[in-house]
Amino acid sequence: MTSGSDSDKRPITIPWFALGFLAMAGFNSLSWLPQAWVAQLIALDNLLLAMAMGALGLTTHVSAIRKAGSKPMVLATALFAWLLIGGTLINSGIGYLIRS
Repeated sequence: MTSGSDSDKRPITIPWFALGFLAMAGFNSLSWLPQAWVAQLIALDNLLLAMAMGALGLTTHVSAIRKAGSKPMVLATALFAWLLIGGTLINSGIGYLIRS
């Protein structure tokens, strides 16, 4: 059995948008922007997110969903329910802890 050399290892790939997200979260936590600006930026963020989700939906074809079969739809439904129920429980738990 041979061990791989260091040259066989691939470098770690970092998604650059994630670093930008962390930078913006850190910047926002400094509270340097006026609240009015933050509210407007959040509204812009919601608009851009809705546009991106709409664009994804417009590129989805019903024929591709039919071709995939029912198993992916069952999995998607189960994940949706898990996220909905899990998110509700987490929010309720945090709300309870904050009120205590």
